[in-house]
Amino acid sequence: MSASETARRRGRFTSGPFPMLVAGLALVVLWWLASLVAPTLPDPAATFAELGSMIADGRAWSLLWRTTVFMAVCFAVAVMLGVSAGLLLGARGSLDRALSPYLAALQGMPTSMWIPVAAIVLGTEIWSLAAVVSLGAVPAIMLATRTAVKGVPPLLVRAGRTLGESGFSLIRRVVLPAAAPGILTGVELGWSIAFRCLVAGEIFSGALSGTGIGDVISRSRETGDLTEMMATILIVLAFTVLADRLAFARAHARLRESRGLVDAGLPH
Repeated sequence: MSASETARRRGRFTSGPFPMLVAGLALVVLWWLASLVAPTLPDPAATFAELGSMIADGRAWSLLWRTTVFMAVCFAVAVMLGVSAGLLLGARGSLDRALSPYLAALQGMPTSMWIPVAAIVLGTEIWSLAAVVSLGAVPAIMLATRTAVKGVPPLLVRAGRTLGESGFSLIRRVVLPAAAPGILTGVELGWSIAFRCLVAGEIFSGALSGTGIGDVISRSRETGDLTEMMATILIVLAFTVLADRLAFARAHARLRESRGLVDAGLPH
């Protein structure tokens, strides 16, 4: 068997969904072992049975749909604010020096501190949770965008100006493409922060529920039955995996391909 054929066969197992499926099976086995040690923890069989019931009666689809819409709107706002403000910080050194320390402090603050503030200021409406989710992601996106812009080689910017680019055209045609990898990393980090803000808001205050997760948490807390809660955790996990695989992983792959960083003849 030739070396290239061996590499192709190995690639079938090391690429695609196979490694993720193996890791998922290993996690289920560990979960089952943990349920034997902690009897109050629902085992995989009971949880998957409850998940099947939630799918059959539509609760799972409602959670997924409401979470998708809510996160899409809130995160779109966060990306627009974070990227535009980050570009401004990257272009204005004095503004960067003035605001970056405070943005870093805001990024490191626990999300739970802002939830009661939002509830008091904005009320216990869905807009209160939306504000926490959107604004919670902005500092990370701003800082990553600013760092990416500052990492653009000055020679590249000078070459763009020599070719007649200036102002917004220079940013769109030169700065943004060069800074895209760093910006995408910041957007991905902002997504994880925004989703943690959402889950924290649902946990700390069911009154701020925007997706239905808070309702499940309240019921589990009152009844002491964790099976529905564990099934909901699986739904949330499926949502985050799909968001990563369908959005961020593809965006990273296309970015690498556009820069010639992927060998089409090798598994990746």
